[in-house]
Formats: sequence, C-alpha cells, structure tokens
Amino acid sequence: MAKTTIVQKNRLPDFLPHGWKKEVALTLGIHVNTVTNALKSGKGSTYERIKQVAIIKWGGEIVHR
Repeated sequence: MAKTTIVQKNRLPDFLPHGWKKEVALTLGIHVNTVTNALKSGKGSTYERIKQVAIIKWGGEIVHR
C-alpha cells in the first residue's frame, strides 16, 4: 500500500504579480485601500484573510533541504 503525501501551498512567493491587491480585494469584497492598510498594520483578522487568499492563489511549497 502506497503512502499518500498531500502538498499544500503554505507560504507567499517572493514577488506577487502585478495587480494582486485588486484581485484579492475583489475576492474578499473589500476596497483596495483596505488591503493596503491591513498590510501596513501587519496584524488583525483582515490581514490574515488577505494572507490566506494570496497563499491559495499564488503560494508556493516550502522546500526542506
């Protein structure tokens, strides 16, 4: 019996694509300025929601060396 390994996207890439804030804002139903303000604060529930959406859309795998 083979072991199944599920690889999850769990970190943001080094560079996000052009227009990512607008796309995240549309996905969450919030204003683009709200995304900018949440990123500046670096904490809070909105910040966590923004991180989760960005990880799902553009996240990468953590490579263990």
